[in-house]
Amino acid sequence: MIKVISSNQYKEALDLIVAATKRSVSKTQCESISIDELDTCNSILIAIGPDELMGQKIIDWIKKEPRKLILLGSLPDILINFLQFKKVDWPNETNNWQTSLSAPLHNFTESRGVIKYQKLIEQFNLNAWRRPMERFDFASEWNNMGYGAIKLDDSIWSLAMPLKAMAYSELATLMIDDKSFFSYASLSNDSNYSILWFNRHVGPIDSFEWRIVEIFLAHYRFENLPCYPVIKEIPFKYDAAITMRLDCDENVASAQPLFEKYKAMNIPFSLAINTSSFDEKRDRLIIDEVIKNKGSILSHSTTHAPQWGGSYENAKREAFDSRELIEKLARINVRYAVSPFHQTPSYALKALSDIGYEGCIGGIICNDPDFLMGRGGCLSQIKDGFIGHSQQIMLHGDCILEGTQPLKVYRDSFDLAYESQTLFGFLDHPFSERYQYGWKDEATRIKIHEDFIQYIKTKAKNPIFLSEEQAMDFIKLKSSIFIKQEKDEFYLDAPDLKNGHNYFLNFAIEYHNKTLKAEYGMKLQ
Repeated sequence: MIKVISSNQYKEALDLIVAATKRSVSKTQCESISIDELDTCNSILIAIGPDELMGQKIIDWIKKEPRKLILLGSLPDILINFLQFKKVDWPNETNNWQTSLSAPLHNFTESRGVIKYQKLIEQFNLNAWRRPMERFDFASEWNNMGYGAIKLDDSIWSLAMPLKAMAYSELATLMIDDKSFFSYASLSNDSNYSILWFNRHVGPIDSFEWRIVEIFLAHYRFENLPCYPVIKEIPFKYDAAITMRLDCDENVASAQPLFEKYKAMNIPFSLAINTSSFDEKRDRLIIDEVIKNKGSILSHSTTHAPQWGGSYENAKREAFDSRELIEKLARINVRYAVSPFHQTPSYALKALSDIGYEGCIGGIICNDPDFLMGRGGCLSQIKDGFIGHSQQIMLHGDCILEGTQPLKVYRDSFDLAYESQTLFGFLDHPFSERYQYGWKDEATRIKIHEDFIQYIKTKAKNPIFLSEEQAMDFIKLKSSIFIKQEKDEFYLDAPDLKNGHNYFLNFAIEYHNKTLKAEYGMKLQ
């Protein structure tokens, strides 16, 4: 089992890292321990912000036998010296290099500070990624590349300390105006161990970069170091999974022309309904048609209140009343919700879970960083069975670039999802008399959607398009798979697979440079 330890001040990060790891390796293959229980870990350890005493024990631990270690955040001197890191100074900058300006229409903005991956990332068969510390595609809210913000505020979401890895072990570096300052990630190898370090106490849990962790766990140096099976977020035999929806903040029926285009392309269409703007006479037809064509209807709250109304009780009422009305009028069971403004505070998740919702979609760079997740699935501090999925890519006329490559951002975003094997979700909104989300007209909007779908089909060799409910069901069922270990052998204990679940997709297991179809009782050695 993968074990996770942290020093006392990083318990919040510990809970988030345990949940993130479980989303990849199953909830039976990761647990937190105290430093006094370190001897119970005999293969892979994740350590968050270790102090000097923990540092010495970690060094003693990793020298005992073939092992892997993931270090996150600040390091004590003993580990700095062990890794041959060099302490350097924070950049002496008068202008802020961490934050981004607000994005103007038809353009994006990025922070001057950028994380740039080095040639060493080829060890994971990945490209040299770049990730600005902060980035916006719409105002100071949305990042259509999908990841969160790397802060500079001493929080768990911040860069931890200015350390410079040796050139041969530097995996990623902080660049400011194309000048390298210190390391963001490193990969250190010895004949008997490998050590992966990220300069952030939460590591890359809010980003496509989590793929590095999955590869490190499942494949890296599998010939002589321990590995753990990873359950992929992409269904077996497919190389990409995509889901699309409209968040119906106002006029639901105006989605009809775009729905007709998606129906013609044979791609599932989903609607998240804000019931305060729902007009039964006007909107009933399209809802019935979406359901008839195997699309999804989700709750988008009752009044689209910021922060789900600001409290647990308000969030509970917003979610309950919305579900009641949708179920009454559409004659369906509403099991999933989409957060208004994508704001997803923890009290709202608890409220949704407590009244019987099975999951929530949200995530946005400007708030609630814990709900921007590299993988969908179980959540920290939320009861078992409730899932979350981050979908920050907003396909809007306001964000279409001027010039000859209007879809460049969205293409780049899908490329990252494709390479990192991330389930890709994007959204738009129906029109209303008040607001058309930057679209010139319906014909222009439909053409852009059509072009984007065509790009996805060209990039991916075998993609699958899912409704939101299908995508969330896949994540939920994935979260119910147990991987158990007996000595050097892993096997699957998945009640839903054993009982012949009626879900139409199969799950994929990655292990030792292989991708296998997940089957109940299968064994991995």
